[in-house]
Amino acid sequence: MSSSTCKTSLMFVMVVLLFTGSVFSVFPLHARAAETVAVQNMVFSIPANTFCDQSHMVDLSLNITNLSKSEQGIKLEFLKADGTAFAMAGTSYNGITSDLVPGSSVKVAAGHTGTYHFTFGGQTSNCDDRPFVGTWSITGTGEAGLVASGFVSSSLYSVPVIINGGMVWNAVGSSNDTTPPTPAPVPINQPVDGCSVTQTNSLIHAMSANQDVYGIATSSSIDAGWNTQPFRAFDNSCYPFSTQNGEIKGWLAYEFKDAKTVTSYSLQMKQNDSQHAFAQSPKAWIFEAYDGKTWTTLDTRSGITGWTTSKANVYTIDKKQAYNKYRIRFLENNGGNLVCISEMGMMGY
Repeated sequence: MSSSTCKTSLMFVMVVLLFTGSVFSVFPLHARAAETVAVQNMVFSIPANTFCDQSHMVDLSLNITNLSKSEQGIKLEFLKADGTAFAMAGTSYNGITSDLVPGSSVKVAAGHTGTYHFTFGGQTSNCDDRPFVGTWSITGTGEAGLVASGFVSSSLYSVPVIINGGMVWNAVGSSNDTTPPTPAPVPINQPVDGCSVTQTNSLIHAMSANQDVYGIATSSSIDAGWNTQPFRAFDNSCYPFSTQNGEIKGWLAYEFKDAKTVTSYSLQMKQNDSQHAFAQSPKAWIFEAYDGKTWTTLDTRSGITGWTTSKANVYTIDKKQAYNKYRIRFLENNGGNLVCISEMGMMGY
């Protein structure tokens, strides 16, 4: 080999070494390909090709863990197949309550996990309302380490919801506001008549019997002569509920299939009976919740005489906790022979 050829080869090797050295300084050999990059939103696809109809139910479950050393505001958002937002509040699943609310920022403590679950199909027939894509993000400034996963399960099989390949990612805050807003109430069914609870957004779906797929209505008694069943207080119509003749200290209860947080409730007086409506309206009562063992008082009212047929009376609850079962325990009416109301609503999330 000539000296000129050797020099040329040596120069080529030096150039290669210099180039690779600069490359390694930019992309270290040990981890650049696997390094986590801070992102503002983590987008993930939701498998939605499972069977969903009145005979087959589909469960969507997601969880996200805050690996940061401080509390973070985490926001979950969904889009349906047509690109519109899916914002239904979650339901409990095998004892785990949904604490994440789509479209709202929810605070998750350091090291804690937020969960979301919803069931589609079955008798609810809501298969067309399923989300196909979701995003995670944090509200506030700075970065937060997060890891998330989930699954879509049906009676036929279960498939995972893969989020960032199951790896931890750094989420970048999108705003300065980390305070979660109050979750939006779930809309009620369409009004039935002039007595419908149009101004309250009750969590209770309009009933046509004392039990349906959403819950159960019960009471201490009814007026058998008028068949004033307990569901009449939740049917969104003028037909009233009442206790039996002579009972002014009865109770009316509703049990949700899944736990709900009731933040306020409404009562509408009896309609189309000007002679007896006011006297039969409740004057004093206790609104309670049941945890499976004991009844907890949420609100107490007395001396209530301001009833009108034009709108419902709405009462706010200070204590906010999710329960399955709620009841109103009547202590006194305004002088009638029984207690009677047209409608009762329970608002919250």
